Amino acid sequence: MKEKGTDHPATAARRRWRAALAPVGTLLIFATALWVMNRLLADYHYSDIQRAVTSIRPSLLAASLAATVAGYLALVGYDYVAFRIIGKPLPLSTMLVPSFVSFAVSNSAPASVVTAGGVRYRLYAERGLTTLEAAAVAGINVVTYALGLCALAGLVLLVRPIAPGSVSSWLTLSAHSLGVILLVAVAAYFAAILAKRESITMLGHRMPLPTTRLALAQLGVSVADWILSSGALYVLLASFDGVDFLGFLVRFLVGQFAALLAPIPGGLGVFEAVVLYFTSTGAPAPRVLAALVVYRVIYYLLPLVVAGLLLLVRAARRAAREGRGRGAWVLDVVSSAAPHVMSFVTFVAGALLLLTGTIPANARRLLWLGRILPLPLIEVSHFLSSVLGAVLLIVAWGLESRVRAAYRIARGLFAFGIVLTLLRSFDVRLAEGLGFAFVVLVVASRAFPASDHESLLRDTLSPGWVFAIGAALIVTLSVGAFAYHGVYYSNELWWRFTLNDGDAPRSLRAVVGASIAVLLFVFARYLARRAPPPLGEAPEQ
Repeated sequence: MKEKGTDHPATAARRRWRAALAPVGTLLIFATALWVMNRLLADYHYSDIQRAVTSIRPSLLAASLAATVAGYLALVGYDYVAFRIIGKPLPLSTMLVPSFVSFAVSNSAPASVVTAGGVRYRLYAERGLTTLEAAAVAGINVVTYALGLCALAGLVLLVRPIAPGSVSSWLTLSAHSLGVILLVAVAAYFAAILAKRESITMLGHRMPLPTTRLALAQLGVSVADWILSSGALYVLLASFDGVDFLGFLVRFLVGQFAALLAPIPGGLGVFEAVVLYFTSTGAPAPRVLAALVVYRVIYYLLPLVVAGLLLLVRAARRAAREGRGRGAWVLDVVSSAAPHVMSFVTFVAGALLLLTGTIPANARRLLWLGRILPLPLIEVSHFLSSVLGAVLLIVAWGLESRVRAAYRIARGLFAFGIVLTLLRSFDVRLAEGLGFAFVVLVVASRAFPASDHESLLRDTLSPGWVFAIGAALIVTLSVGAFAYHGVYYSNELWWRFTLNDGDAPRSLRAVVGASIAVLLFVFARYLARRAPPPLGEAPEQ
């Protein structure tokens, strides 16, 4: 008789295969999105995007930042309304930081509902929030989120199709029909409330229904959120002729809906591909992509950084309340946060080494370097720096897992990377960044205990890390393909070594070298996990 809680071997095997293939499917979606963007940008050069990014005026950046701040205040309104629906109202002043942090994290994380719910519970637990109440708040926020999306998208699709005058009549009719369906869904929600129903069933869970007043507050908060979040991007495009807000808004909403369906953190790549695909002819594609990149930084990355700082302040205040000295809480925070911070820094460093090894180097610096160094040394340094970047992506995962071997490897790689960066293109700014990361890594040595016995080859690699490492390689390949799409491929490219016309061959060799490094790691893990465990260790289940 099978024990309770155990699975049939075939069922367990299927579950393992699904877990292993899930990040592969996510990477395929991500790669498809980048392929679409490459096709849409086929008539442009990567320097066009560089110029577009630098041409965005500071006033537009300030306006986008202001819309972002207002948008996150609207997001706090989600929790403000939800807590009242579950009968646990809190003052708005006490909700600003916890709600902001939970939304800042969830906006950039996969499974955003689950992530936000977990973060929210930990931040509100001291206010008496239970796990069931946290789950109810998360569910209500989903309804609020969808309510505004359906209402706003329904109205916009009725007033303005996706691309007026450039699509067939059946697509326009479909857009209008979808708008009607969305508005009917909103009307049905309010009809259930007016019918004095106390709760509804969603995905097998009972969810309380709000009063009419709170339902209207849900609608208002969600619509404000969508308008402000889209406004943060629209102001970056507003200087282009032919971009009106309604036409832009429908593209934004379609892009966000596609991003919700894609199992990718923040819909990265998918949202950009959809918005770029439906861009009107009034805005050149490089300008739109530049605005999307800046929007990612302002609306997603900056709030995430601010949320991290707020968590540090929160930890300091808690330590002060508990009577611990400043040195004690600083040591606790550094010990707990150092692996995550260094993992992030190491991953970014690896990605930068890959990307800078793919795009053309600064011609002046390269020619100057060629006068004092032999060409073979420059070529070898370029190749090894990209391989080192790929290894850093893997080591970043080991740092988050507190693997002592990963810490030792990272220290050596950062030091070696500084030298290679200077030898391949004399990129002083990148070398300075690597040097700063090296110093921080040395200072944080106490966060990686010497007694750690885990191995980079045997420890479990989570699906999130599989996606992150694979996505970094796909981005590198995509950027290289875009930067050199006008270069005719031939076998001679592999063996072309020159400063003046050698960017494409160097990029090609660098991408292949980085890919081989990752494949060798995968193969080594396969062999290590099939080998019998060392004496004294239990075999893996």
